Amino acid sequence: MKQDESKNGNHRFTRYFRSADKTNYESTRSTLGERLILYGLIAIFLFITFSPIIWIFSTSLKQNQEAMSFPPKLIPEDPTLENFVFVLTDPALVKSLSNSFIVSIGSTLLSVTVSALGGYAFARFEFKGKNLIISIILGLFMVPVVINIVPLYIMLADLGLLNSLFALMLTFQILIIPLNILLLKSYFETIPKDLEESALLDGCSRLGVLRRITIPLSMPGFAIAAVLSFRFAWNEFILAVVLANHPDSTVFQVALYQFISLYRIDWGYLSAGITIAIIPVLVLMLSFQKNMVRGLTLGAIRG
Repeated sequence: MKQDESKNGNHRFTRYFRSADKTNYESTRSTLGERLILYGLIAIFLFITFSPIIWIFSTSLKQNQEAMSFPPKLIPEDPTLENFVFVLTDPALVKSLSNSFIVSIGSTLLSVTVSALGGYAFARFEFKGKNLIISIILGLFMVPVVINIVPLYIMLADLGLLNSLFALMLTFQILIIPLNILLLKSYFETIPKDLEESALLDGCSRLGVLRRITIPLSMPGFAIAAVLSFRFAWNEFILAVVLANHPDSTVFQVALYQFISLYRIDWGYLSAGITIAIIPVLVLMLSFQKNMVRGLTLGAIRG
């Protein structure tokens, strides 16, 4: 009897371990399948994202005749830097590139400053109509840019600001400030009020609290706001081509349009210009990458 019980016990243990091994194998196989699917989706996403950039860079290294050849080739037969040399030495293009930097940096500073004050007011003060004003700001961000072109053109013409870089800095705020106010408002709300109240009790002014405590603790949020502001201002084409089409105030995105004519497109020069235009935004995003990831993560946790 004892031997039978011992055999039955051994069989039960054997079945248990076999069942556990089978479960672990199925779990491992399921995990491996999920990873393969995930990696496959990531590979497809990376291909869709980077293939146009790689193609543009490849075209920028080709002679114009080779760039228009069919069938197209990804790797240039005779790589050249002539396209980049032309874009970076042409006086009009260099002037437009300088204008783009001036407008983008000025728009970023103006937007972040105004948005910080507005976002802080919405985050820390209670006043009548607050939610309505926030809804209006969000609604302004949803309005298409083309709707504002005619009234903006008339207003700037009456003020004598057409074809000026300052006019572009001001008008770009329509695209930037509403989003940045809501972004910084959400970030300011993650900072405990007790820190500010302690500083106020010690005699610090409200602006002093904002400058010495709130802003230093909100640098990830400011990094996101700055990158978004610069990108909007740097890439904007419609407002720039309508409101500042004089050679002295033309920005780089508009200047590149000269390579597109009715019967011909200079693909080499155009691709070189696009490659150059990508670099500032790419460098800015890589520089603020850690702060941006931290800011987006905190915003996601709060949401």
